[in-house]
Amino acid sequence: MVKVAIIEPRRVTPLTLLQRSVIGVALLLAVLLLTGCSNLRLAYGQGPTLAYWWLDRYADFDETQKPRARAAVDQWFAWHRRQQLAEDAALLDQIAQEALKDASGAQVCQWVTVYERKRDLYLTQFAPAVADIAASLGPENLKQIEARFAKVNEKWRDEHVQGDLSEREAEAVKRVLDRAELVYGRLDRAQRQFITQAVRQSPLDPERTFAERLADQREALAVLQQLGQRTLSGPQRQELARSGLLHLAQASDEAQRQLRDRLYRYQCQFTAELHNRTTPEQRRHANERLHGWAQDLRSFLGTP
Repeated sequence: MVKVAIIEPRRVTPLTLLQRSVIGVALLLAVLLLTGCSNLRLAYGQGPTLAYWWLDRYADFDETQKPRARAAVDQWFAWHRRQQLAEDAALLDQIAQEALKDASGAQVCQWVTVYERKRDLYLTQFAPAVADIAASLGPENLKQIEARFAKVNEKWRDEHVQGDLSEREAEAVKRVLDRAELVYGRLDRAQRQFITQAVRQSPLDPERTFAERLADQREALAVLQQLGQRTLSGPQRQELARSGLLHLAQASDEAQRQLRDRLYRYQCQFTAELHNRTTPEQRRHANERLHGWAQDLRSFLGTP
């Protein structure tokens, strides 16, 4: 069964987390695995370069900062190849086998737990690099990050919070459909209608998601400013980076946690029901696609 790949993004999902300053590198692989990249071998092979470019677009590193940022990205990917790559490929193979069988919402949500465990591990591993990079950031870097936030926020609103509700719904349906067809191949009319109905009934609130997004960005900037304090020792800075990254990945209060859990339960059930509506041919397509991604990852085992 194909699980998280179809879930609509929210505060703690990969797509949302990827839009947060220095967090992106630690979650890049999770994004590739959970949202589905059509050419995983190419994306992972270029991962260090793509991740560095992404960070640089936010912070606009100067000539003294660039080597530190590149080294941090390279070290994280080297660690991942040594410690996590084989396990991630095995997880994809496991999902591929389950893609041939029916599923339940509870089974889907088990994979959310797997994702969260991976996310926290990746963030913890990247925390020392975040601490090192953040220590070098000056006021101009922080202004650049804030400006970049504003730019991507404008694009996000245009794509997710359209004034016309029918247009908003159509765009949401298209996003979910694109993810589903990446895995299963082309869906039929009945399956597409099911997706449309599920989007209409979803508890996802784009306006609230946008407000949470802004709050997350303010918190991220505050953490970066704290990490830049010269009075911090190395261990203090690393612990602040670790706790700050993990806190950004969690619901900020009880009300948000309950809403997040409700949304996850709905999306898990929706994903399972859509999967159970797929044909044997579509499930074979998913099985082959997922096994292919697993092999793409394994091609990097043993590389430096």
